[in-house]
Amino acid sequence: MQRHQDAVLAFISNRMTNAVAEGLNRIVTNLKNRVIGFRPFDAFSETVYLRVGGLNLPGQIRARLQRL
Repeated sequence: MQRHQDAVLAFISNRMTNAVAEGLNRIVTNLKNRVIGFRPFDAFSETVYLRVGGLNLPGQIRARLQRL
């Protein structure tokens, strides 16, 4: 238990396991393979945010159009 104390305390405070981090890594790696043709890093980072950021574009578009 002493040997793994840091990892146990990190899990208790964050509730994030290695499986979650590996899953996110897999998603980002797949996106990286899809956006090979994009030159700027901004395009890649925006694609990552769209995929894993929980952004609801259709919902936001509808809300903006309703305000107009």
